[in-house]
Amino acid sequence: MLVGFIFWYRGLALGGIAGVGQLQLLQPFLGLLLSALLLGEPVAWTMIASTVIVVLCVAGARRFA
Repeated sequence: MLVGFIFWYRGLALGGIAGVGQLQLLQPFLGLLLSALLLGEPVAWTMIASTVIVVLCVAGARRFA
């Protein structure tokens, strides 16, 4: 975890705290995608709909910030 923090704070310094923080909001959905692809977990349409909504909110916030 200590090594991960080094890379995390370096990424914050390079990308800006607001931009990287917003990008972190997509992390759970990337986990959802990986679990569906690698483990064969079922993905309901409501999960996909909420993912699309959050991605659009993050993209809009990055565009207008």
